[in-house]
Amino acid sequence: MQRLSVEEDFVENFRARVTRAVAARVEAALTSPTPVHERLVHFWSNHFTVSAAKPGAVALPPSFEKEAIRPHVGGRFADMLLASTKHPGMIVYLDNWLSVGPNSRVGQNPNRGRRLPGGGRPSGINENLAREVLELQTLGVNGGYTQADVQALAAIITGWTYERPRLRDLVADNLATRTGGQLFEFDADAHEPGPKTLLSRTYAQTGVAQGEAALGDLARHASTARFIATKLCRHYIADDPPPAAVARVEHAFRDNDGDLREAMEALVDSPEAWQTPFAKFKRPEEYAISVLRSANVRDLPLGAGIAALAAMGQRPYSAPGPDGWADTADAWLTADLVFKRIEFAQAYAERIARADVDPVQLGQACLGGLMSDETETAIRRAESPVQGFALLFGAPEMQRR
Repeated sequence: MQRLSVEEDFVENFRARVTRAVAARVEAALTSPTPVHERLVHFWSNHFTVSAAKPGAVALPPSFEKEAIRPHVGGRFADMLLASTKHPGMIVYLDNWLSVGPNSRVGQNPNRGRRLPGGGRPSGINENLAREVLELQTLGVNGGYTQADVQALAAIITGWTYERPRLRDLVADNLATRTGGQLFEFDADAHEPGPKTLLSRTYAQTGVAQGEAALGDLARHASTARFIATKLCRHYIADDPPPAAVARVEHAFRDNDGDLREAMEALVDSPEAWQTPFAKFKRPEEYAISVLRSANVRDLPLGAGIAALAAMGQRPYSAPGPDGWADTADAWLTADLVFKRIEFAQAYAERIARADVDPVQLGQACLGGLMSDETETAIRRAESPVQGFALLFGAPEMQRR
């Protein structure tokens, strides 16, 4: 029998836990009386990606989504950014727990530092989290920062780590007494001392307050408002977001101190959001959820959701990198991935088709006047209820939004 590596053994140990978490995520999306809120959770969880694709973080994305994202989707961006950066999921995924200031007490005397699982000790500043905060979470790649700013923010958040014994409790099968969001710890001995300059602003605060102040300013930066507005409009309106809508959302974000509810209201009120139906090609998870909700499915066999979504190219909680899942059609509109959707539509039709349920009426209920004559005609000509439902679930109108 082939022996597992340490990483493979770690992943295998948490496989069942992750499967249950995915099932809960899909069930929440299927049964929620507030599906708009659930979709926002998915959007922001993708914006602040923590991925199980990294073995060391395999058990952490569900906790991260529940504690750092879900409470803040209708609140202030600054609060979500701070909760994300302090959560052990992000700290582990982007290696900030390994970051040590060279002039800190640990940097000057490495024997004072905590030991790593292999017995060594962390040394030096790790820039991963700082870079992704600037590039992917706040300012954007063209937001006006430099490598010196990455280094400055990395130094500012040295010592941002987590309570390690408590983290073992969190990922164990028994019920933890504290959430992941409560496990943040500031290690003063690993923090790079002294004032630091980020984006031409000097932060003289000491301790964890230095990082909190820097993140607060990043959340309110003009580039952040533009970057977030662009991402929201790309997700909700079109791959090439309309400039007028972006400007409207940007102003709402900036003028209301990063209030995400105000930003969403500006987006929904934008005429561009309603002018072009089906401008967006659904990602696999969006597609599957919309199809399942269309027939009022409320539960799935454990593991069925994760298998289907993985086949369609989007395994939940397992984005390939810190930039999350792509939000444009070119990443998903490929022959193989579309064929997997057709297979999903066929399998689902075989499960739910009944002679007393008319697929045309279901399509009209789901799509209203947006169901095309071609789709309706094809469904009416179907040789069986199964074929009719498969044609409905695989129709272009169901693939887009």
